[in-house]
Amino acid sequence: MIKTVLLDISGTVVRSGGFEAVFHRVYREVLGVEVSAESVRVNTGRKKAELFTDVVAEHAPQRVDEPELIGRMTDAFDAFMLQAIAADPPPVLKGVPEALAALAEAGIAVGYVTGFARGPALRLLEVSGLEFAVLVGSDEIERGRPSPDLIHEAMRRLSLSDPAVVAYAGDTPGDIASGLAANCGRVYGLTCGAHDRDELEAAAHGTPAVVVGSLRDAARDLLG
Repeated sequence: MIKTVLLDISGTVVRSGGFEAVFHRVYREVLGVEVSAESVRVNTGRKKAELFTDVVAEHAPQRVDEPELIGRMTDAFDAFMLQAIAADPPPVLKGVPEALAALAEAGIAVGYVTGFARGPALRLLEVSGLEFAVLVGSDEIERGRPSPDLIHEAMRRLSLSDPAVVAYAGDTPGDIASGLAANCGRVYGLTCGAHDRDELEAAAHGTPAVVVGSLRDAARDLLG
């Protein structure tokens, strides 16, 4: 029996895409390079320090050993994120309030695990009016997705030892991989975010993960 649902944020409960400009701003202003929009899209949801390490290696290899470069990039991303949230908060996706209300009525707690750092993630949830039982940012764990660290840390904070009572939903292949790695009781890939159904179906193929259109669809499946 599922007791807790853990969710990604961008592309899962709020509209994705609005923060792509933040990535481009970091790459231009801090690293001095241009990175393709497709590269930004397919890397959404990753722990930023891990992502930026890969970007530097690919696009500015001469700066790989530059002291504190990754720290400056992550700090800039967090600052630019807060500015973007203040200027134009992304709307909550259609059906999310109803899905969260149905989960609450069923006595299921909801928490969030995210590739964003805790500070920007907390502000995003606040401006979106989304309450939560737990929030874990990627700056609070060692390894980002596709590892299960975010989910495991959320479970630890909720004093949950059995992943079978946890459902996880997100909008990227990395989300699906993370939920499966954590052995969650239910894992959902949502097509309402950065990745289309074909990409998510490929990640879910041969696994218990289920691809659906939205959090509302996931809640309906979960609640029967």
